[in-house]
Amino acid sequence: MKNRRILITRPADRQQELREAITARGGEALSLPLLAIEPMGQNDRLRQELARLADFDLLVFVSANAARFGVEDIRTAGASLSPTVTLLAVGAATAREVSLLLDRPVYGPAGGGGSEALLALPELAAVEGRKVAIFRGEGGRELLAEELRRRGAEVTYLEVYRRIPAPDAGAGLRRILTGGGLDGVILTSAEGLRHWHTLVIATGPDGCPIAAPFALPLIVPSRRVAELAAQLGFGAVIDAGDAGATAMVEALATHFRRQGA
Repeated sequence: MKNRRILITRPADRQQELREAITARGGEALSLPLLAIEPMGQNDRLRQELARLADFDLLVFVSANAARFGVEDIRTAGASLSPTVTLLAVGAATAREVSLLLDRPVYGPAGGGGSEALLALPELAAVEGRKVAIFRGEGGRELLAEELRRRGAEVTYLEVYRRIPAPDAGAGLRRILTGGGLDGVILTSAEGLRHWHTLVIATGPDGCPIAAPFALPLIVPSRRVAELAAQLGFGAVIDAGDAGATAMVEALATHFRRQGA
């Protein structure tokens, strides 16, 4: 990856590990946050759910942001967890975040990530009559909750953050490209991918100035996001299997080695 220019699109305050991993391999890390993440704030419904958090048998965190903001809300509310609660996360990076913040064991898929892999875990095989809280951002996929309900679980959402588009992404990209082209783009969520797609197909003064943007290597965290990228027309999509910095940069480095770059 020496001298390769890699664009990081995740929120600015979540880029440090990726920047360090890219720099350690001799690459140049460039920053263009496509989304800003902000806490939802504790409305009446969230406070009510947090007040009865000790009643839940399983807590599921669907992203590192869900872990960060969810644990912050738990602490602010002074909520207690059941001593027998099972903690689960959709991928290795999120599991590490939850374990670090709560100092408890966290279960997650050993390889890959996403709701499908999480649902295959033995901890979710027999959930009839059990209470499950899913910490997530505003909106999001329904697959996990729908399948757990089908299996007989009582599922509650705790929405603890929202995503908003970062302003002036087109202008920011043009500024970056004054220093040269790009060799790869790191996208850590489906929402980020959709914003990138909007950016590269935009026309007029805010249009994307990248030559052949759909051939530019994209590194993504899961098969689901990789499939979405292919549906959107991107041709060089690399599934890292996890949103963690080590996995994503290693997958990108492997791609360059295979390409003889």
